[in-house]
Amino acid sequence: MLPKQHLSASQVNMYLRCPRQYYYRYVEGIKLPPRSAMTFGKATHSAIEFNLKQKKETREDLKLNDVQEYFAATFEELASETEFAKDEDPGQMKDEGIVIVSLHHTEVAPKIQPIEVEEEFIVEFENADYVFKGFIDTVDEQGYIRDTKTANKRPAKSAAKQSLQLTAYALGYCLKYGEEEKGVLLDYLVRNKKPVYVPLEDTRTQRQIDRFLNIVGYVAEGIKTKLFFPNVTGMLCSEKWCGYWDRCNKDI
Repeated sequence: MLPKQHLSASQVNMYLRCPRQYYYRYVEGIKLPPRSAMTFGKATHSAIEFNLKQKKETREDLKLNDVQEYFAATFEELASETEFAKDEDPGQMKDEGIVIVSLHHTEVAPKIQPIEVEEEFIVEFENADYVFKGFIDTVDEQGYIRDTKTANKRPAKSAAKQSLQLTAYALGYCLKYGEEEKGVLLDYLVRNKKPVYVPLEDTRTQRQIDRFLNIVGYVAEGIKTKLFFPNVTGMLCSEKWCGYWDRCNKDI
């Protein structure tokens, strides 16, 4: 346990998306059942991490079947607590995930020799009652920071440039190694009828990191002053996309 309250990239992103949503999740502590996309992504991420963690030491990828089985077992475990839509078939989704994991294992993993996987970093601030905490997904031998994402459609070309999460990772890398990373990469696995791999590469400047730290400060101040308004004009502010919709409409 940290001696201070901590913020993370996911918390910052949620507050920026909707302060009221942050309030329900982190102040009231109301957890919602994950939806299928989150479970799919988490199981995929876990299977990839399972392979890369051991590759850090062995310098060899596991057999494809081992990674597929790990995904299937993880997905089944998570599925028991997942809220699937009426038209979603968990079994079919698991089969789709096995294909996605196979895509990463054959096209992406062979290009990666990790030196760090899920490496924790903590940023402390002067005169602040909180810290920023994160886990860098993967750092490879070339000095690239990598993060794997799954999506139902091709991501925008600007996704890596706009990612606050990658900026946080770049900050963590600098703190650990005392130098800038070679670059940041989003390894997107797109769930098309025929899945495709889409890499998005970018870099981070000191200005971007400074701006990120300023944003974290503004978010922390908003939380401290209990500024928890609903973002009613946000694209995700709807009964379909927000599990807190009914509660929010009753409260405000």
